[in-house]
Amino acid sequence: MRVTENMFIRDFLFSVNGARGRMAKLQAQIATGRRVSTPSDDPDAAERILRLKNTIARNEQFQSNVADAQTMLQATEQALNRFTDMMLEAKDILTRARSGGRTRELGTLADQLDQLIADAVQVANTRFNGKYLFGGVQTTDPPFILAPDRSGVTINPNGITGDIKVMVNEGAPQKINIDGQEAFQGVAIFQELIAIRDAMRTNIPPSAAQFDAVDGYGKYVASQAGRAGAMLQSLDMHGELLQRQADQLTLLLSADEDTDIAEASVNLQKEELVLNAALSMGARVLPKTLLDFLR
Repeated sequence: MRVTENMFIRDFLFSVNGARGRMAKLQAQIATGRRVSTPSDDPDAAERILRLKNTIARNEQFQSNVADAQTMLQATEQALNRFTDMMLEAKDILTRARSGGRTRELGTLADQLDQLIADAVQVANTRFNGKYLFGGVQTTDPPFILAPDRSGVTINPNGITGDIKVMVNEGAPQKINIDGQEAFQGVAIFQELIAIRDAMRTNIPPSAAQFDAVDGYGKYVASQAGRAGAMLQSLDMHGELLQRQADQLTLLLSADEDTDIAEASVNLQKEELVLNAALSMGARVLPKTLLDFLR
């Protein structure tokens, strides 16, 4: 086949433009740090990148869920520990009330217990981030209502039970609350303390059974604080797992998406050599006037 001058010129231009295009692509990869900017750069890699980015987005949402749940459970554990301390204070009041020769002090001790009851209800109504911790799924209303004359405690008529769960991984919902029924056995603790207070105001010291009941309630609330701590530990483990997954996903994404600067720089130098060689060869082979025209 006869190779005409036009064919030679066309092939020459094709080679030069191809080298320049590859150089431009490599320069863009080095400048942006991204090997794949459009699907056409590498269709298979682009598909993997999209899938990885979606997985990373879900992982980030799980991590956010875990972080929010951790702070909520920390607040729950702190409130329950505070309530447990208050039950110890109540035991101390009852111990003094039961001591012989202190009957005249029962009224004063009853007043101290009365204030402790009000404080305990306030702790049971602890709010975190605008939500009541011990209201179950009813988080907008106080779970416990102390009568104005402090004669009794009632629960939110809409309820104080129900589990709040968040997704901490694919298909892994986790409970992150302890409701008011679980935490305080409803109003049982408060009613027991109120009954003891009222009896002390009539100069009747607390009985051994009442003392044991308060002691039992304190231990029970302490066990619920332990539950909150165990739930928090579980979230900590999920958080560590999610972070490891995030690190692995980031490495996989980088392998497909990021530019190997050293490799791209070497390839760019190669393309520059190819282009310079093509231009040099064209300058020797093509007529001077034609090459000037092409430039």
